[in-house]
Amino acid sequence: MTSSKGRPPGLGGRRPKSEDRPARATGRRDKVETRRRTAAPGKGGANRQRRAPASGSPRQLPFEGLQAQLMARLRPERFSRLLVRLGVAILALLLTGMLLMVVYSLSHGLRFFALREIVIHRQGTVGGLITDREIEQLVRKSVPEGVLRADLRRIRTELLQHDYIRQAQVRRLLPDTLSLQVTERVPVALARLTDGTVKCVDEDGTLFGTAALLSGGQSPPLLRGLMEDIEGGTDVNRRLLADYQKLLADLDRLEPPLSRAVDEVLPSETDGIRVILANSDTTVFLGTEDYRRRLNLALDVIDAVRGKDLDSLKLFQIQDVDRLLGGRKIKYINSTSAVRVTVGFEE
Repeated sequence: MTSSKGRPPGLGGRRPKSEDRPARATGRRDKVETRRRTAAPGKGGANRQRRAPASGSPRQLPFEGLQAQLMARLRPERFSRLLVRLGVAILALLLTGMLLMVVYSLSHGLRFFALREIVIHRQGTVGGLITDREIEQLVRKSVPEGVLRADLRRIRTELLQHDYIRQAQVRRLLPDTLSLQVTERVPVALARLTDGTVKCVDEDGTLFGTAALLSGGQSPPLLRGLMEDIEGGTDVNRRLLADYQKLLADLDRLEPPLSRAVDEVLPSETDGIRVILANSDTTVFLGTEDYRRRLNLALDVIDAVRGKDLDSLKLFQIQDVDRLLGGRKIKYINSTSAVRVTVGFEE
């Protein structure tokens, strides 16, 4: 039996319940989805919407953040602090090592700093007056307790007390070496002292050694009148030595050399230079210049007296020619005047 509208009986114009349920369920889900989309962002952190990166923006590389952190850590001020800390740490280690070395050596009788080697460097002219072995023996006597406790000033003082050493410098090379710089004295002249002894003179005017040190060839004229007090006389001796060397250079600048005719030289800062002739006690005053010409005049006078050459003696305008020819012994000759030659006699 059917209704007037052609539907089966018992349906009452509605769809079957089995068909209506899915529609209702679908409607509920749509409402839930709508509520979720319209929920406020940030509530509970679960409903936040994530935005997709824009298609035009550059993509971030995975190492860009690490590079930025590294550059931040290596800022100049932080890097400087790291270097300072590293330097302090290294210095502390070195000091600690040295302290341990010292403590160890002291506890073992300073055997670690025992003197094992002496290095000697020669400065200036090496005359062979003193050997390396002799220098080493002098130094070892002054280092009884090893290199660490060696008194360098005392070692230098004892070296300078040696006649043949002019200058000395001492350095400590830990743990077991001493380094020396030694300058020998070089004899440049021979000097006769007030007691008659003869010593060498170096370029500083210092008296040392004996005449045997200045060997080779003919000995130069002896130098007299030097200050024998080493502490206060070296400056004076240096000036007198310079005058002596100037004299010899002028006497020997031409042939024949005239220094062989001189036995002793007596320089003076006030009166100039006097010389004593070889094989004679006659003194010749030469003044402060023109030494060769003035010495030649004195030698010509002596030759004229020996040859009794009256005409030559008159040329020199010498007074008391008769006394000269009579055999009086000449004590001195002064040839510093440009007018005449003065002769003095023994009384």
